[in-house]
Amino acid sequence: MRKVSVGDLKVGDKVVKLDRNWLETDLLVHKFVIKDNSIIDKLKKHGIGHVFIEMTAEEEAIQDLFTDKAELVIAEHLSRAPNYINLDEVKNGKVIYSESVKVLKTLLDDVKAGKMFSHSAAKNVASNIAEVTVRNKGVLSSIAKLKHHDDYTFLHSMNVSIFASCLASHLGMNKKEIERIAQAGLMHDVGKMLVPDDVLNKPGRLTEQEFSLMKSHVIRGYDFLKGQGVDESMLRMTIEHHERFDGSGYPNGLKDEQLSIEGKIGAVVDIYDAITSDRCYHKGMEPSSALRLMLKWTDSHINRKIFDFFVMNVGIYPVGSLVLMDNNELGVVTKINHSRPTEPIVMIFCDKTGRQKPVYLCDMSKAGINKRRILGPVNPQGIDIPQEVYIFIEKLNELK
Repeated sequence: MRKVSVGDLKVGDKVVKLDRNWLETDLLVHKFVIKDNSIIDKLKKHGIGHVFIEMTAEEEAIQDLFTDKAELVIAEHLSRAPNYINLDEVKNGKVIYSESVKVLKTLLDDVKAGKMFSHSAAKNVASNIAEVTVRNKGVLSSIAKLKHHDDYTFLHSMNVSIFASCLASHLGMNKKEIERIAQAGLMHDVGKMLVPDDVLNKPGRLTEQEFSLMKSHVIRGYDFLKGQGVDESMLRMTIEHHERFDGSGYPNGLKDEQLSIEGKIGAVVDIYDAITSDRCYHKGMEPSSALRLMLKWTDSHINRKIFDFFVMNVGIYPVGSLVLMDNNELGVVTKINHSRPTEPIVMIFCDKTGRQKPVYLCDMSKAGINKRRILGPVNPQGIDIPQEVYIFIEKLNELK
């Protein structure tokens, strides 16, 4: 079971426990299904803040991802409906990503120089992101996971836009809504262009005055964009992405039930990209470590339901998965790394030109100048995977 805020309940949820003795209420039973909003209203009337609901198999899989049962759960649950990457889409996605970053850099540089923010240019970039996301959620998000060490502010805004649009798609939003979320992500940190560089890029700890100035980027960005006539729905992520579930965030100390869906999405993806990116004052965390840390922050800093969907979006790779590497080689996952699920051992069998090559093992957890990364899973249909790859996997299974 899982603890959720009454405000997050939806029709179909199965309540199995209240935050108090059910005899203190006029509810006839202590376990029930939310059939309509009147039941939610009744819970609120009794001052019930949280309940415990029955978890779906998919939600249990996500929770178990952070336990010792990780390998079994990943293999049996998260791989049921893989979000396969289309190889041609990856090539197209890399072009769109690169061109979009250039446009975004120009837009943000204009703001720093005191010029207008081109709303139409941002909309065009968001439209491209939404277009690719609707066709295949995993393409751009997999590219965004390949961290770079320069131009953090520009890449961060781009990555937040991509992760947010993919998350919006997982949440069932339509193309128009995804485009709106993508554009909100592009603009969410525009206020940082109005903060002095010596504060924005300071490698050491900020003074209290400097931190106050840094936090002002939220209000500065909101006021700047609002003054240019940007729609309020586009500004919710800008003003709310540093708010927190328990009300400990800024600038307004809003709690989860007061936040918009844009704000909740923005908080999750902003935190993830920030803590997995190398900065002048810290080295980025590995994705699996970041997700474990963020799990501890659910229901204090971030919304658990949004986080769960985000974990599904980031992607984990079970044994036997066909994956595309960042240098366009193809391989099959042969062993899962328990401590770093996003860095398995992969057997490479196909080079970047598509030609088969002598197979070899690549341990992705090994550090080094040529460290490799997985872009995402690939549909094995129509791809000739050498028999020796599967023989190797079978032998590994026999040794267990």
